[in-house]
Amino acid sequence: MGRRITRKQLKKEDEFVSTMDAIIHWVYENWRPLAAGVAAVCVVALLGWGAMVWTGSRAKEASILLQHAVATYEGEPDPTTGVPTGDVEAAEEELRQVVDHYGRSDQADMARLFLARIALGRDQTEEARTALVELAQRRGDDVIGRLANLDLINLRIASGQAAEVAGELEAMVTGQSTALPRDVALYQLGELFIGEGEPERAAEYFQKLAEEFPESPYLPAAQRRLRELG
Repeated sequence: MGRRITRKQLKKEDEFVSTMDAIIHWVYENWRPLAAGVAAVCVVALLGWGAMVWTGSRAKEASILLQHAVATYEGEPDPTTGVPTGDVEAAEEELRQVVDHYGRSDQADMARLFLARIALGRDQTEEARTALVELAQRRGDDVIGRLANLDLINLRIASGQAAEVAGELEAMVTGQSTALPRDVALYQLGELFIGEGEPERAAEYFQKLAEEFPESPYLPAAQRRLRELG
């Protein structure tokens, strides 16, 4: 025996049919703007995808050019002295191409860092300092910003500001400042006090680095310093 359909169920079915008729009628009446809207969404999606592909392609091109410039800058170590034999003039031209063509990208900022180091090598201190300060302030605590900070610290030590820099490095070691990672600050403090003629104090920082940061990339250099200091 078939299931009886109540009036309430019939009313719901009628409402559903009416609603579907209304939707179909609305789509029929508005298909042109609806199609235009769908097309617009597709265009936006395609433009976004194209921009992403273009940006990725530019980043790859910038990375390749930067790697080539750095290789030119560093060169191959001399087989007898071990000193790099890079072509600074050619590297400078390639680094400027990265800056000119890729604006404020990470690769362009890394190129600016190397250009500042080239300026330092030529004793163009103010030019280098200006570039390094700008990078350190704009990049903050990322890798490029920290490398710029490190170069600024070495520049300030060389200009006779060792005592002031030591205080700032101590703040980094205790975590009051994040301008440099703690292991880097410890190593820099050790090097600073070697330069200041305080080998015992320098050894304390190298030893602390070795004990607290066994995976630090600075560990081999710190251990070598400890052996030299006895």
